[in-house]
Amino acid sequence: MRVGAQDVTWIRGGQTVLDSVTAEMPEGAVTGLIGPNGSGKTSLLLLLAGLHRPAHGRVLLGEREVATLPARERARLVALLEQQAATSLPLTARQVVELGRIPYRGRWPGAADPAASVVDEAMAAAHVQELAERGWNTLSGGERQRVQLARSLAQQPSVLLLDEPTNHLDLGHQLDLLRTVRRLGVTTVAALHDLDLAAAYCDRLVVLDEGRVAASGPVEEVLDSGLVARVYGVTAEVERHRSAGRVTVVWHR
Repeated sequence: MRVGAQDVTWIRGGQTVLDSVTAEMPEGAVTGLIGPNGSGKTSLLLLLAGLHRPAHGRVLLGEREVATLPARERARLVALLEQQAATSLPLTARQVVELGRIPYRGRWPGAADPAASVVDEAMAAAHVQELAERGWNTLSGGERQRVQLARSLAQQPSVLLLDEPTNHLDLGHQLDLLRTVRRLGVTTVAALHDLDLAAAYCDRLVVLDEGRVAASGPVEEVLDSGLVARVYGVTAEVERHRSAGRVTVVWHR
């Protein structure tokens, strides 16, 4: 399922956070949202998730406007992995992952989930089976991030939204998480700070700068030294690495 924003403006506290943003995230592709801190990446993800409504414009899932979808249906279609997830409840890691099945359970208290095995599959995909009985409050930041990915996968979404998913992860787990996401074949939108990771794992990029779209399109068409200098104020070489076979970014500042 494709997802996108059409001429979207969002205002918070009297300040324009997103200004006339139009962006298309094609079905099955991994689209990276990049840009400096405060450029509007998280705000756009929250709008795509239907957690906020734009002051102007439309957010679409397929051909349908997100604002018109019932909450339960939206929760089946879209999963959001936020930067920070906290709870004071005494939950195990497995119980946190099981929260992803709430949209599929019956309306009566205690109703069975018709596909409970999905939890096991999600935990295996995120490589967190060994954490199943660990208390949430005993997990490291990286472990929590991986468990939350499993919770998102347990929703079986058509669209996966990731807000800085590699935060708190060491390099090995960063690469493993992004490889896992790519293998899913699910329409994915990921806000990323690391341009090298974005170049390696994304099909397309949407570049935000001060709430506006500075560029969008396939990675190799969008990411170049001029864009990095213009948006980030950093001198860099952006080129296809001979042995890696992909675009890489080398900083000079």
